[in-house]
Amino acid sequence: MKKKYICSFACLLSACIALFISCKRELDELEPATYPTTPDVFIDAFSPGLNYAAFGGSDVRAFDVDTDVKYKGTASMRIAVPDFGDPAGAYAGGVYFTNTGRDLSGYNALTFWAKASKSATIDLIGFGNDLGENKYQAAIAGLEVNTNWKKYYIPIPDASKLTAERGMLFYSEGPEDGKGYTFWIDEVRFENLGTIAHARAGIMDGEDVTVEAETGNTYNVVGFASFNLPDGVDQRVEAAPAYFDFTTSDAAVASVSTSGLVKVMDAGTTVINASLGGVPAQGSLTIVSTGDPVLPQTAAPVPTVPAQDVISVFSNVYNNVPVDFFNGYWQFSTAQTFDVQIDGDDVKRYTQLNFVGIQFTAPVIDATAMTDFHIDIWTPDPVSPSTQFKVLLVDIGADGSFGGNDDSSHEITIGGSMLATETWISLDIPFSDFPGLTSRTHLAQIVLSGDLPNLFVDNIYFYDDGGSSGPDGPTVAAPTPTQNQADVLSIFSDAYSNVVGTDFNPNWGQATAVTQELIAGNNTLRYAGLNYQGIQLGSNQDVSGMEFLHLDFWTSNSTALNIYLISPGPQETAYALTVPTTGWSSIDIPLSAFAGVDLADVFQMKFDGDGTIYLDNIFFFKSGGGGTEPVVAAPTPMLPPANVISLFSDAYANVPVDTWITPWSSATLEDVTVAGDAVKKYSALDFAG
Repeated sequence: MKKKYICSFACLLSACIALFISCKRELDELEPATYPTTPDVFIDAFSPGLNYAAFGGSDVRAFDVDTDVKYKGTASMRIAVPDFGDPAGAYAGGVYFTNTGRDLSGYNALTFWAKASKSATIDLIGFGNDLGENKYQAAIAGLEVNTNWKKYYIPIPDASKLTAERGMLFYSEGPEDGKGYTFWIDEVRFENLGTIAHARAGIMDGEDVTVEAETGNTYNVVGFASFNLPDGVDQRVEAAPAYFDFTTSDAAVASVSTSGLVKVMDAGTTVINASLGGVPAQGSLTIVSTGDPVLPQTAAPVPTVPAQDVISVFSNVYNNVPVDFFNGYWQFSTAQTFDVQIDGDDVKRYTQLNFVGIQFTAPVIDATAMTDFHIDIWTPDPVSPSTQFKVLLVDIGADGSFGGNDDSSHEITIGGSMLATETWISLDIPFSDFPGLTSRTHLAQIVLSGDLPNLFVDNIYFYDDGGSSGPDGPTVAAPTPTQNQADVLSIFSDAYSNVVGTDFNPNWGQATAVTQELIAGNNTLRYAGLNYQGIQLGSNQDVSGMEFLHLDFWTSNSTALNIYLISPGPQETAYALTVPTTGWSSIDIPLSAFAGVDLADVFQMKFDGDGTIYLDNIFFFKSGGGGTEPVVAAPTPMLPPANVISLFSDAYANVPVDTWITPWSSATLEDVTVAGDAVKKYSALDFAG
């Protein structure tokens, strides 16, 4: 500190003397400060003014000077990468920096020689990290090394920027396959090589990227440069945004800073482009902004599971466990998180979501007594049949660490048929749908991902359903329908494209609790405590060209159940269904049963009754008039074998049958297969015994 004070005082004194002697000099005649052009970083020893600092969380002992192993001269830089789980540090990483900047504008590459104790890939190595702004950082990701000395080159994306650079070299490398190793670096210097050529650059990985945004969103534009090296290799360098010059086609829609930070200002469309050293960069970022954000108008449904049966991660209804974070801001995750309130209810809002981690390790959760996972989600984004929302559950095992040999996890995918725009969707997913999650004693993470960049989340918890997925819930999925898509208009089914924008839980004042569950991997509607329940179609539908309404339903405790079609007026007509069922009941209701309803303008459906009902494959269809033989197999029977005496079926053991056609029949009989299923085919049938 004393030395720094004396230097500052001396500089001030010199400035005063100069001013006294030449007080009439014009300010614009003053020359800018100049910095040394020292090219050497490490040649047998640290170059003048060079310092070293280890990164946080790394093994601070990883770096040393080695006088035994070197490429040239008397010493090299030795980096000892620790083993996985080493208490001294999780990885090797650090930065070599100077207190005073250097003028590197006369060079075009950082070069060095390197070798390793085995073939390995160094995660990241480069320059421009000065433990400060890191404004002009440039690096190579995934540098391959082996047991032979080799010269490496890190081209400078735009050397004219580096007139006062303090970051000479940095590196970061972790264990590979759980094991550490050693690598050496020698003869580290900046050079001006005439053999580096054909510079090109790009942003957004060289792609033309379009994102849907809203006012207030921010995005970071990332870039790269590529150069042809002396050995003929095209070397990609990850380049900090400050190397680039950015433009926006409409600054009123989104601005872009010199550091590549894009901020959305208003509704509209703008394109972000860049150039590097005057050369246009490949790729662009197009912002399509809808303006102010679209928010839920009502809170998520209030959970009804008793508190003693719940382990809650996030909900106003229950006491929540400690959570490390609701967004770990992991590498490659673009998700942003906000705390919002909807009708007084706390909600997590995610924007720019590609994937996001929710972590709880202090303590982990023991969910062995729980049966299901619950989450409520709401999105303003358009939903199509191909839209996906994914949930990953992670158990870190008894060792309490990520990446150990006792970890287990499983990810499930929720298809577009279970999703809706601007509607709260309650998802109840049995743990049986997470077969890869072999243990639930040390749950530590929930990872959300998919095709919904804007997502509101509430009521995240694990619970014991008290056996509701047992006797009063199906354990097998509804039969897969066989009608051709061309002959179908589907409302809810994994087998078809469904009417877009349908609301399966409109607020009609009902008491019914609506959830969507995965049963044997199949999306299924569940109505619990049914009194009445509506379905608001995404748009009015003309079903006058159809012949039937198909429905699969399952209930063990309902005593009354009706289904209604509704056209504007409203005009509604009910059809009574037979309940309770023994397994899944599949019914094709002639549309003529809904007399009085304008079939050319159906816009709603309704159920009323009681009990808990499971529904699937709700669609209209026509016979289609296809071929004369089936192309799909008959539905697979679902009754337990213990309750069946079978004459003919691939699904059961059959009893002996004397004959399948008696002599007095004039019909012909063939044994055929349909989609791999054995079938009896009778032709010219009059009668057969």
